[in-house]
Amino acid sequence: MGCTTVTAAAGMRFMFARSGRVLMERILLVDDDEMNRMVSEMVLLEFGYDVDTASSGGECFEKLKEKDCDLLLLDIDMDDMSGLEVLEKLREDPKYLDLRTIFLTASSQTGDMTEAIRLGALDFIRKPALPEDLISSVRQAFQARRKEIILAVDDEQMNLIATKELFGIRYDVRSATSGSAALEMIDKEPPDLVLLDLHMPGMDGLEVLRRIHEKEGMENLPVVFLTADDDEDTEAELFKAGATDYIVKPFVLQVAMQRIRRLLELKHLQDSLQDEVNRKTEALSESNRKIRNLSEQVIFALAGAIDAKDSYTNGHSNRVADYAREIAKRMGKNKEEQNEIYNIAMLHDVGKIGIPGSIINKPGKLNEEEFTVIRSHTIKGAEILRTISEMPSLSIGARWHHERYDGKGYPDGKAGDDIPEIARIICVADCYDAMSSDRSYRKCLPQRIVREEIEKGKGTQFDPRIADIMLQMIDDDKEYRLKGSHDGD
Repeated sequence: MGCTTVTAAAGMRFMFARSGRVLMERILLVDDDEMNRMVSEMVLLEFGYDVDTASSGGECFEKLKEKDCDLLLLDIDMDDMSGLEVLEKLREDPKYLDLRTIFLTASSQTGDMTEAIRLGALDFIRKPALPEDLISSVRQAFQARRKEIILAVDDEQMNLIATKELFGIRYDVRSATSGSAALEMIDKEPPDLVLLDLHMPGMDGLEVLRRIHEKEGMENLPVVFLTADDDEDTEAELFKAGATDYIVKPFVLQVAMQRIRRLLELKHLQDSLQDEVNRKTEALSESNRKIRNLSEQVIFALAGAIDAKDSYTNGHSNRVADYAREIAKRMGKNKEEQNEIYNIAMLHDVGKIGIPGSIINKPGKLNEEEFTVIRSHTIKGAEILRTISEMPSLSIGARWHHERYDGKGYPDGKAGDDIPEIARIICVADCYDAMSSDRSYRKCLPQRIVREEIEKGKGTQFDPRIADIMLQMIDDDKEYRLKGSHDGD
């Protein structure tokens, strides 16, 4: 039996060595029950841990002399010496003062568990160890890369010494003899949990709690009261003030340790969840940024394809978008609204992709049939852009930028405020660029004529308020820098 089990465990270790897996954390498993030792070793190897074994306390010391470990899995009941005796002897050596230890036990004796907690045991696993319990406990032990900091606040020095003695092996216990001293220590280095005496001279525990939670980032710091008051009124008062929990003096070490441990585990879980939320939010923001960049690149590419069809209006889409964004800015729109209008205006003529170049570039006047074809670019553009579900507003400018304020435009004959505001803005910007740019049938118009046409169209072709803003832009442009040309300058 012994030969068979040892061979099986060795074979398992050989298999993982041959697999090329990188085994990071080293575990020393100490158990005098051969079957339990073999099964636990196989489970740990399966999950990628580097496992060594010992069958007694004496062999445990010999193994540690040969090579250190990151975690000790220690049976409490062994023939040569108990696991408690092994750990107590190890704790005498500063080298092993912080050695993470989990006890394997079939015992339910309170005294054993209390002593194990005093010696800094991280957990207890009932034998025979179920794989899920074993791996869960081991993973939690390795996640505790540092001792959690507990700040004990009590005006009685002897109480602080006792707290340090009881909790010091497992936690980094720091002491403060007054509320003000505790608040200063929290400012310097926030603890993971505060053990707070309720009755102290000067600043009592409730006042300390209030001031802690007023500090930025300390709103959720676990605060556990230590008090001899064991009545319903005190309990209600503490929880109303925001206490996480309270422990009645004199307390049972095992109970107190388990409650503190659970609170710290909950805090770490909450912190991990918040970190994950922050990470996901950051990743989502980055994803959205990439999507926006890609969308802008697609928009510019489409706009370039549109303008390329008409050599005389190269840059038209970009200029209309610039004018529309400036109008939106002067209307008091925020940055996000300005950028949305810019993108919509960039694609207002996207339907021209489906119009024959011979019509778009015809040097003379269009006949009725040709004019009908070119008017269809509004419908074609809306149909193209309506498929982009992530930017549903894109089709607005394409469909309605040729509507007139008096209702005589196309394609739907909309009038006044029934025309979407974005389309009314693009209408003015589009007409301004048409008049201030070279066309196949004429050169750009003088700025004075352009201004007169915009003024004349107020209330008929254009929304009066938007037309007035365009007139202000013209008046501010003394050198006629806004005008376009056939080469895009």
